[in-house]
Amino acid sequence: METGPGGERHSDDELATALEEEVARITMAIPVVAVEPSPVPAVEPVPSQPERSQSQSESSQSEPAPEDEEWVGPPTQAISFEDLPVRRRMEGPQPTFSAWVGAAAPQPPAPETPVSPPPAPEPPAPEPPAPARVPVAPAPTRAEPLSYVVPELAPRDSQPVPLITEEPPTAPRDAPAEPAPPIVPVIAMAPVLPPLPGTGPVVTHHLGPIDAPSDHIDTDLHDDADDVRGTAPTPRSSPRVAVDETVLLGAEPVAAPLFEPEEADLEPTPIDRRVGRAARMFWLWFAGTSSLISLGVGATLFTLGLSLRQLLVATLVGVALSFLPLGLGTLAGKWSGQPTMVVSRATFGVRGNVIPTVLALITKLFWGSVLLWLAGSAAGSLAVSGGWAQGRATPTAVALLVAILVAGVIAFYGYALVARVQLVLTVASALLIAVLVAATWRHVDLARALAVPDALWTHVVTGAVLVFSYLGLAWAMSSAEVARYQRPGSSGGAAMLWATFGAAVPPFVLVSYGGLLAASHPGLAEQLASDPVAGFVRLGLPGWYPVPLLLAVGLSLISALVLTMYSAGFTLDALGVRIGRRWSTVAAGGPIALAGIVLALTVTDLDSVVRGVPTALSVPVAAWTGLFGAETMLRVRRFHQPSLLVSGGVYPDWRWLNLGMLVAASVIGLGLVSSDLPWLAWEGYLFRLLGIDPQAGIGASNIGVIVALALGLLTPLVAGSRAVRRQEQGAA
Repeated sequence: METGPGGERHSDDELATALEEEVARITMAIPVVAVEPSPVPAVEPVPSQPERSQSQSESSQSEPAPEDEEWVGPPTQAISFEDLPVRRRMEGPQPTFSAWVGAAAPQPPAPETPVSPPPAPEPPAPEPPAPARVPVAPAPTRAEPLSYVVPELAPRDSQPVPLITEEPPTAPRDAPAEPAPPIVPVIAMAPVLPPLPGTGPVVTHHLGPIDAPSDHIDTDLHDDADDVRGTAPTPRSSPRVAVDETVLLGAEPVAAPLFEPEEADLEPTPIDRRVGRAARMFWLWFAGTSSLISLGVGATLFTLGLSLRQLLVATLVGVALSFLPLGLGTLAGKWSGQPTMVVSRATFGVRGNVIPTVLALITKLFWGSVLLWLAGSAAGSLAVSGGWAQGRATPTAVALLVAILVAGVIAFYGYALVARVQLVLTVASALLIAVLVAATWRHVDLARALAVPDALWTHVVTGAVLVFSYLGLAWAMSSAEVARYQRPGSSGGAAMLWATFGAAVPPFVLVSYGGLLAASHPGLAEQLASDPVAGFVRLGLPGWYPVPLLLAVGLSLISALVLTMYSAGFTLDALGVRIGRRWSTVAAGGPIALAGIVLALTVTDLDSVVRGVPTALSVPVAAWTGLFGAETMLRVRRFHQPSLLVSGGVYPDWRWLNLGMLVAASVIGLGLVSSDLPWLAWEGYLFRLLGIDPQAGIGASNIGVIVALALGLLTPLVAGSRAVRRQEQGAA
């Protein structure tokens, strides 16, 4: 018994009880599992006679003061923590608190063992009543704290705490020693507390087997929030994704039905509809650029005075230049999933892009009408040459009507039907081209073609510009439309290569072959340049060939017309018409049909069409291509799609530097080109100021297209990188 100065007297039993209550309160948050300890018989030590006499003498010498006589209570006994049934070992990793603790698992009942009652204490002598004390409630029954935790199951921060229970011994204490039972991990919630008033029983949950795999460890972040090891059921980590990454939940994307009109307009295409792979870009472009009209372009190059090797060099350079707008436009369309003239808003401003959009609409309407006219003219020429009709008017009119209706219906339904039709036409066009080359190869005279002397190398520039205008610049403002349905995870570089090869390989082969035929038969060159179909008829083809020839010409022209009308619908919407993609396509088809009829009534020479207006349109288109392509190459992040649709986002309303350079490069370029058409005689004014003849030498090279392209490329590279970085930071 101890007495504090001026305080109350407390026995050792009371102090032990108070200490136990305090330990129970502190360890409430420690998850434990109850262990039924083996009963330990109480053994009371019997002191020897000398010790008993010595104890009595010491008790008589240290007799307490009168106030200590007020104590009334049971006799005290020395205790030690070593006497506890289960010893708490301090070695090894220690458990930590965690919220990842499941409901209590049922435990098997412990075997009952007889416990000998402790000896009854002797009644103490009566003492004066002690001062009133606050009664101390008995400590709630609690389990012993956790036992030793093996290192394999030792928890770390924010991990489920594996609770360890030890099976109570079942053998009698006098039995021979046996190996300790294995440690069984369980999931439980501890300590076991009495139910709150007014609540029902605790509901337990089955957490499944305890042999879950332990290898689901994430390595993408430097944390251990879900790096769980062990054999207990554990939470599994979820994959991390980038902030701006779109996650596709569920199965693979599904292609839209063929005869269901496409709903996507200027907004990004739905992720679950992006089924295109990079290889698809090849056949989307192959059929549209495999027209036999390319043979006429090759013959036109020969009429410029180029030798065969100069013709091949000019064709190769023009095709290589076409890689720039077609490849970068494909990449931009894959990044954003939006049409070309919507993505162009990042370069010229949300409102300022109206100027390039008007230019794009004029370009597409022009080339659409040319394609329609070529289809009607080819049908009329073949009908007259084959003796199927007396005049050209009726077959030409029928061909114009069929071409515009078929192309309009396919473009109206949208991408799904366009992609399927392009695949079929690609296979058909490849077979028809092979048949064409096989049927006309006997007319090739390689020795005569190689004997043609070289012309001035400035004419090579003219030929390269012509091929570039006919191929790359004609499709530059339509290149993103067919790339909008590429899978987000597909390779952008692969899509660029497939698109450029699909669009460039057929023209390269056909233009080169047309030049070879023209060089082999110089007297036939003019006919092939002005009317390729009539020129083929003059070669003396077999009687069965007019039908394959008509299919080869008509199918490829309809394929190109489909792509033109499909793209023109988006361009009309980008101007603010917003009547929906389907009806915008119909609205764009009206001017194309009207212009095609006008060309059919007034123009009979392909050479004048190819060398006149296309060059004038190519100058501003080349300037736009340079500005748009350079900024696309500078970007390291994808476009912020919502800001391309409304003002006030990441992209400003006006990009004055790029707009100014678009106008300036166009003005300079038009001063460095020339045309034979009377109403375009004002072109080449810069040559006249410099005293150069616009119709000879460098003046006839149309180098203004290359100058406009170069000025457009240099402007963002020199002065536009900071603006691009600001846009990307605003979108981050």
